[in-house]
Amino acid sequence: MNFIDSIKGYLNYLELKKENNKPRVYFYSEGLNYRNYYLNVIKELNKKSDIRVFYFTSDKNDLDLIEGIKPIFIGDGLIRMIFFTQLNTEMMIMTLTDLDNHVIKRSKNCKNYAYIFHALVSTHKGYNKKSFDNYDIIFANGEYQKKELEKAEKLYLLKKKKIFVTGYPYLEYLKEMNHNKISEKNILFAPSWSNTSDDLLDSHAIKIIETITEENKIIFRPHPQSLKKSKKQIDLINKKFEKNNNYFFNKNIFDTQPLFKSSLLITDNGGMALEYSLICKKPVIYINFKDKVHNEDHKELNLEPIEDSFKKKFGNILTINQLNDLNVTIKEVLNKDENFENKYQNFLMENQLIFDKPSKNIAEIIEKYVK
Repeated sequence: MNFIDSIKGYLNYLELKKENNKPRVYFYSEGLNYRNYYLNVIKELNKKSDIRVFYFTSDKNDLDLIEGIKPIFIGDGLIRMIFFTQLNTEMMIMTLTDLDNHVIKRSKNCKNYAYIFHALVSTHKGYNKKSFDNYDIIFANGEYQKKELEKAEKLYLLKKKKIFVTGYPYLEYLKEMNHNKISEKNILFAPSWSNTSDDLLDSHAIKIIETITEENKIIFRPHPQSLKKSKKQIDLINKKFEKNNNYFFNKNIFDTQPLFKSSLLITDNGGMALEYSLICKKPVIYINFKDKVHNEDHKELNLEPIEDSFKKKFGNILTINQLNDLNVTIKEVLNKDENFENKYQNFLMENQLIFDKPSKNIAEIIEKYVK
């Protein structure tokens, strides 16, 4: 059925493409989880009557209207391959890394491939070494990413990209969702996703949840990728704690209220801590288990990743051997009288992380290029 539906979607796209001669901007989503990174950019582009926006997805759950635009389902098999091979547009925008390195290839008839980040982390540690090499345009969250990408271009003699410091649209989206500013005494547990078989969720989540629920309420929010990779373990966790009144499971990426209704985040590595801290202005406890490294050569750039810098400055760090002390640490952290607003604001300024109107900044650049 997916194959048949992807054929229908592709044929529908071919008909829609004939309707007018406006410059076209394409968005591609691997799945529903990536929609939030595009929403505000599409809203801004829809204000421009002389641009036609198309949204393509590989996920049948990602077909709800977006600002009047009907997403087109192209699946993740043969039809998607044909679609990308035959691509003919002014710009294709994606959050997909490793363009042209694996299944999805560049088309000679697409003038610009543009990348929007789906995390605040640096470009050279948490991503594969060649993740961004084949893009023409990068919309960077801050000067730190531009500096990293430009240094990599010089070091590895790569094609020079157009890198614009626009800010992070997802932070803008989260800020808009922050309707409930009242923090409840909930602990948000959101372990990062890793492509290794032995990560914090699989190895220690049960122990962490067990410990916290002895004294506190916990919201368990796995990474969307973990819902697939660690499905058996997550099912086991839910079965074990389903009758525990201090345990709550949150798998809906669109439900952002657990972030704002919590008092503190517990995680290991990745970009979640940055997003949580900068929007919610609340503390983070890091559990040191395994560093998230997808590029073993990242030290060649001699630049400290922003996630490491943030962790050193603001993180309350525990080792695996200290899990029995978790509730003591939670109590200590929550009892600290700290002005997170000023601390995090200074961090933003130091790293020149743009906070002001990122989606509008991106839309204006897109408009310039497609015309």
